[in-house]
Amino acid sequence: MKKIPSIVFVLWLSVFSLSSCTGEFEPIDPAIQTPEENPDDNGTGGNSSGDYWPMAINNQWVYKLDGEVQEPMKISSTVSIDSRTYYKYDNFLGVSDGGSNFIGTNLTRKTNGVYFVRVSAIIPGTPSITVSPLEVVVLKDYLEVNQMWSQNLSQTTTIEGQTPIVTTVEIDGKILARNITVIIGAITYTQVIHVEVIQTTQGIINKNEYWFAKDIGLIKYSNFIGGTINSVYEIQSYTLN
Repeated sequence: MKKIPSIVFVLWLSVFSLSSCTGEFEPIDPAIQTPEENPDDNGTGGNSSGDYWPMAINNQWVYKLDGEVQEPMKISSTVSIDSRTYYKYDNFLGVSDGGSNFIGTNLTRKTNGVYFVRVSAIIPGTPSITVSPLEVVVLKDYLEVNQMWSQNLSQTTTIEGQTPIVTTVEIDGKILARNITVIIGAITYTQVIHVEVIQTTQGIINKNEYWFAKDIGLIKYSNFIGGTINSVYEIQSYTLN
């Protein structure tokens, strides 16, 4: 089975579980819930300690997944949503933007030291399925070790001809380490922040760990689904503009 990042797993979990079991769920008001930010920053971010995910068109990172080199994770364009600039990826940690069977949108943005990953999907067919964007905070670069943040999000799955169904997704993030050194292969990376982001949805707990190197970006990612390790990505090369 293809291994997928946990944020995308949550999106697909909504699609497949709800599309196969819609009769077991009561419709819920599909309003998107407002994220609960860290109370120390009042939801506006803080004083950024540097650039831990350089975002510009044609920036790319190449990873190995369990020893196998993957297609580059490349920023292809920018899009504006609610007057905010997002960076679009054709391939995001092994998940492409799809084709005739799956149309996914993988975006990132950052503001005042807060870094977001936004994922949504459309699955054509009869019936068609649309999954609303899920925008998760994966890093607050100004927080100290053991400081945390949380979000309470809703993801709406709409199956053509049926009432939209909302799945609650709880996010808990934590800074595990700062300014550490990480060795991957023959390369030593310094000024690294190690982050843990735990997602809880439909009773399933998924743990994600990210390692961000200053002025380079994501150098390592691992996730656990249901307590079992699902994937480990390690950087092999990168190109920044």
